[in-house]
Amino acid sequence: MTAHTAGRAKPGPTPPSSLEPDALLRAGLATQLTRTAGPCHRPLRLAKTVLAIGRDNGQLRALDTSVIHARCGNRRETRCPSCASLYKYDTYNLIAAGLRGGKQTPDTVATHPRLFVTLTAPSFGPVHLGPTKNGQLRPCHPRRAGEGPDCRSWHREGDPLIGTPLDPETYDYAGHVLFNAVTGKLWSRFTIDLRRQLAHAAGVSRDRLGQEITLSYAKVAEYQVRGIVHFHAVIRLDGSGGPSSSPPAWATADLLENAVRHAAATAVITTPDVPGVPGRTLRFGAQIDVKALDSAQSSGSDRALTETAVARYIAKYAAKSTETTGIELQPLACRACHGTGARRVALDAGASVIRFCDACHGHGRDHGSWVELDREGVTAHARRLVETCWHLGALPELTSLRLRAWAHLLGFRGHTSTRSRRYSTTLAALRIERAEYQAAANAERTSADVVEETTLVVNTWHYLGRAEIGPENCGSPPTPLAAAGGPR
Repeated sequence: MTAHTAGRAKPGPTPPSSLEPDALLRAGLATQLTRTAGPCHRPLRLAKTVLAIGRDNGQLRALDTSVIHARCGNRRETRCPSCASLYKYDTYNLIAAGLRGGKQTPDTVATHPRLFVTLTAPSFGPVHLGPTKNGQLRPCHPRRAGEGPDCRSWHREGDPLIGTPLDPETYDYAGHVLFNAVTGKLWSRFTIDLRRQLAHAAGVSRDRLGQEITLSYAKVAEYQVRGIVHFHAVIRLDGSGGPSSSPPAWATADLLENAVRHAAATAVITTPDVPGVPGRTLRFGAQIDVKALDSAQSSGSDRALTETAVARYIAKYAAKSTETTGIELQPLACRACHGTGARRVALDAGASVIRFCDACHGHGRDHGSWVELDREGVTAHARRLVETCWHLGALPELTSLRLRAWAHLLGFRGHTSTRSRRYSTTLAALRIERAEYQAAANAERTSADVVEETTLVVNTWHYLGRAEIGPENCGSPPTPLAAAGGPR
């Protein structure tokens, strides 16, 4: 990988790579984020070459040749705690800006109807239960005789049985995997039904609803211990002009809550009927949690939440994945054939023929990734979910779900965190803001002239690979998200 950048040299700045690390860390938000996050766990090694070309005589001379480390940018906490911390900080600021303003979002959004919604997954069979959220032990399915499998144990936190089926033979693994695969479509159907219900409650047509209000949201997907996805979302009502305009008087938090509950109950996705795998009507679970955020509209309510608590809660899960189920895998499908086991080979005269993939010998699996399923600690439940994805992914009727390509995520193929277009700022804007801040700090620190005004400077970057840094060198734990939010 090679990249080139060119431009007219200006007096003053020296190449950032020639500065000591302490010189790059200045007082302010950028310093706090970088220092609390710690060094990257798997940084990219880049070779930088700076060339100067005289515009008048064309003389070429090298100014700097060095090797620097760039952040890997991985959002998963188990892969790189440092980069995951920065990702959580950015997600926190994005969510908080949509709740209280800031980051180019008007402060008036704090007065709009806002809800914190949790949409759970349905049951595909009873599973072993662990402690409650407050850590209190509870009995695991004490059932009467003849009412199905039971377990009269009290599972403590960390018990590998938690989240696994009481009776694996009757557990609906196909429905479990298919629900993960269609959750993105199910959320889309939910938002459609939500707008439809709001239009009905307001007494206007769906076409006119956009002239009255704007529905904004931000959500994150969380894996439950049993390996299934559910959503946490912030849903907000704005005026027709977006965050900068107030919604009409009829758009209240109570009306939005009723519409959310109705849409969550009516949104359905039907899977095709496949031989051996009957079609299913998939919907969200019956346990739907809707809470109003702390504002003038919800003061005194025992269900009220603070904006900071919600932003921190969503940001926490933005850096997590399947590790909550006890596994974390690389993509299992062969990269050459995408899990199909066959490749189209071009022949002479524009013809082509389909042949077995040489990389995986026709079985479509990446051998190195599948070996991880045999390691100690992977439960039989998690392995069976992966194998169910692989089996269903071979059926022509389910090809569009790409279950083999996403078998390492147990069938879920959506983004972990998403938002509507007009909710607040973007992650890209937050990263640019941080980069500009550090660039300004670097410019203040530098003073030496590198080349003359008449010199063209060309920076060339070559990718050298990754540098491994042990977990013991990953720096101190990050500070609380609220403290790292920075100025609004």
